[in-house]
Amino acid sequence: MTAAENVRKKIYGTIKSAALIEKGDRVLVGLSGGADSVCLTHALYSMREELGIQLFTAHLNHGLRGAEAERDADEAKMFSETLGIECTLETADMRAYAKENGISEETAGRELRYEFFERIAKEKGIDKIATAHNRNDNAETIVMNFIRGSGLSGLCGIPKRRGNIIRPLLNVSRTEIEEYCRAEGLSYVTDSTNLTDDYTRNKIRHILLPEIEKFNPNFIETVTKNADLIADDDAFIARAAEKEYAENVSGGYINIDAFEKLDISVKRRVIRKMISEIRSGRDLSADYIADVIALAEKNRTGSMLNLPDGVKARTEYGKLIIELTKPETDSFEYRLEIGKETYIPEIGITIKAEKAEKSGKLCFAAGENAEIAVRSRRAGDVFYPEGMSGKKKIKDYFINEKIPRAERVKTGLLTIDGEIAYIIGKRRDRRFKFDGSGIKITIK
Repeated sequence: MTAAENVRKKIYGTIKSAALIEKGDRVLVGLSGGADSVCLTHALYSMREELGIQLFTAHLNHGLRGAEAERDADEAKMFSETLGIECTLETADMRAYAKENGISEETAGRELRYEFFERIAKEKGIDKIATAHNRNDNAETIVMNFIRGSGLSGLCGIPKRRGNIIRPLLNVSRTEIEEYCRAEGLSYVTDSTNLTDDYTRNKIRHILLPEIEKFNPNFIETVTKNADLIADDDAFIARAAEKEYAENVSGGYINIDAFEKLDISVKRRVIRKMISEIRSGRDLSADYIADVIALAEKNRTGSMLNLPDGVKARTEYGKLIIELTKPETDSFEYRLEIGKETYIPEIGITIKAEKAEKSGKLCFAAGENAEIAVRSRRAGDVFYPEGMSGKKKIKDYFINEKIPRAERVKTGLLTIDGEIAYIIGKRRDRRFKFDGSGIKITIK
């Protein structure tokens, strides 16, 4: 068996054993132009009829390396064209994105790439997104996670599949990949940043692993086999944590009373999942997770802990809240048309206003040509709460009702002719009590 045939056999075996691809799938390969992605693209192309797939490629220029990055994009485009594969190119400003979001450049690059791949997949009806992570990448990730103290899940390494993201190359080593490219006469580019020791992964790759391999030449294989065993145990605990998360976490927070009843291993996983829900792909070290647990144990309203990559944890009114330092929801306003559904992405609801002739749960007094809208809260907003006298600032209402800040950001206001008629899901304004004619609101 030739070197190329051996690699294709391993890729095919991984695809089948992990059910990564189904016949008829449209598959997008993240093509950097490096040896890994060139190998994966070519191997999948060679097996396209056997797998029953249609291939696409996508390349993102991170805007950091000038002419070298443009060369990489050109190479990715030309390589795809030689195989008759449609390639999508795009340029991003990774450094600006990292600064704007308060995250590292490595994290920014990862987020931008996956956001790009997902967008292209949606536009082109792609079923799977294939990335070229290999066995060495997996070992580096495991070692890096161990050094950072990321917990049991981090020691499982890179998963072969996460949602629609697949990694068919995980059982192939970097040496085998380079041999494949030589055997098939494939040229590839080398990212100069991979040759430096500026990033943690590069230091592990160039300095630490070569030293470890002096003691165990088969370390890459050993550590990845161990990862498979750890993954089985991890999956068992993960199922327990998922159950508790589903029952107790809502709107980015968990009641501390419920949290304190959980086993420590489940607590850690619940926190990690809460963080990953708002900062995809981020896995914090065990020390940070321990700090969040300690914050919950103190249970003091107003206490806060800043975490990496623009994430923070707070305790407020008996709740542990995980949120972004900078709220995701900006100001918004949507005008409603009678009889038409309107989706409000900032707060994740679909709302419909209709004419009403009899009283109902969400019926409001409104003139024939009244302007109906849903908007975000503004500084100084006041309303006249139903069941209370006088007016009240919405800010004070939220504080008095002990509504967490994360929930406030996701709360919209229904307005009629510019006046607040309803804090959606919370309290009505008595000025708009239904009087026989007006509007009915449906929310889903």
